[in-house]
Amino acid sequence: MSAYDGASSAVFLVGIYEGVVPFVSKVFGWQPFLAFPLRLPSPWWWIVSAAVIVVAVVVLDVLDKAKKRAA
Repeated sequence: MSAYDGASSAVFLVGIYEGVVPFVSKVFGWQPFLAFPLRLPSPWWWIVSAAVIVVAVVVLDVLDKAKKRAA
């Protein structure tokens, strides 16, 4: 069970830092060190950030269903 929790935590953190942080940092003018989508040119950084958010939500849903099946 703790493997599911660890994987969920990792996916959540990556989803937040690589998906949500770039949008927030553009609003406030921040330059986060590890937000890799911000290194892309203008139309691509927000597409990649949005894709990271969508993929993170899907993976979290899959992990949650797998955790419930294992219990």
